Amino acid sequence: MATIKDVAKLAGVGIATVSRVINNSGYVKTETREKIEKAVKDLSFKPNEIARNMTLQKNDIVAFILPNSTHLFFGELLYSVEEELFKYGYKVMLCNSSEKIEKELVYLNMLRNKIVDAVILLTNNDVESYLDKSLPIISFDRRFTNVPFVASDNYGGGVLAANYLISKGCKKFMFIGDDAQGIHSHVMTEVSKRRVGFIETLEQHGFHDIINIEYPLGDYVVTKEMIKDLVKDYRDVDGIFTVSDAVAHSIVQIYEEMGKNVPNNVKVIGYDGGRSFLNFGKKITSINQDTNAIAIKIRQMIVNYRMQIPNVSQIVPVTISKGDTA
Repeated sequence: MATIKDVAKLAGVGIATVSRVINNSGYVKTETREKIEKAVKDLSFKPNEIARNMTLQKNDIVAFILPNSTHLFFGELLYSVEEELFKYGYKVMLCNSSEKIEKELVYLNMLRNKIVDAVILLTNNDVESYLDKSLPIISFDRRFTNVPFVASDNYGGGVLAANYLISKGCKKFMFIGDDAQGIHSHVMTEVSKRRVGFIETLEQHGFHDIINIEYPLGDYVVTKEMIKDLVKDYRDVDGIFTVSDAVAHSIVQIYEEMGKNVPNNVKVIGYDGGRSFLNFGKKITSINQDTNAIAIKIRQMIVNYRMQIPNVSQIVPVTISKGDTA
């Protein structure tokens, strides 16, 4: 593989002159530039992109820090963001944090060290004091002071779910989920607004005895046993809204294992989009987050940072995706 030294030798110039041509960072005589460009072509020379861009103080690489790329919605969001940014010349670096703050801080340091151009941050950890807010950071589903964020309309999603269940004749309601959508329940995220919108809308319609269940959702075995207990304790519940499609999926399966029919005996609505990869014979009725629209908002913010245009936080509308469970 050819190096910059090989290019300089073939063109009969110094390495610094080759660097100026490659980086377009200074004056070089037309004749000399043509020699260097020919040498680059003849040797099929490809500059080290990261090293070149660090010299330019830009690199077109965006780090996406998220808890777990195998999470169904996060994986789809990652795909949409990568597709959208690639159209505009950016590359996405995946950073799985496993919800560990020490990993998130390592990844955030890549921004300080100019290894990446911007960071998209999806976290449940208490990282506010660690953020250098003079740098290009975009938060997803979480508010930090002086950091622009993008989120779906979580409150509006709760409103949609409540109104839909009411329209289907439900009388006894339950919300199942945890505010932080993770193990750090002391950290409030935009996700908490799903519950708030749901409960406030029901109360406006005169329903006040609403069952609100909050607990960690990561362990399927624990969740399964808890849901079984809920079915036994609240036999009159006929309308359930959950924090995510994954939770809705578990609830529907458990209800049906116990002889309850969904949606005849109980109606269940998830949140994320009820997409086909959750298909188990029934399509989840769900509040749909438009990952393409979210990705466009994120891309616009990253370009704004590059153009030194102030960013404004964005809320992306949601819709209800009708399925077989409500």
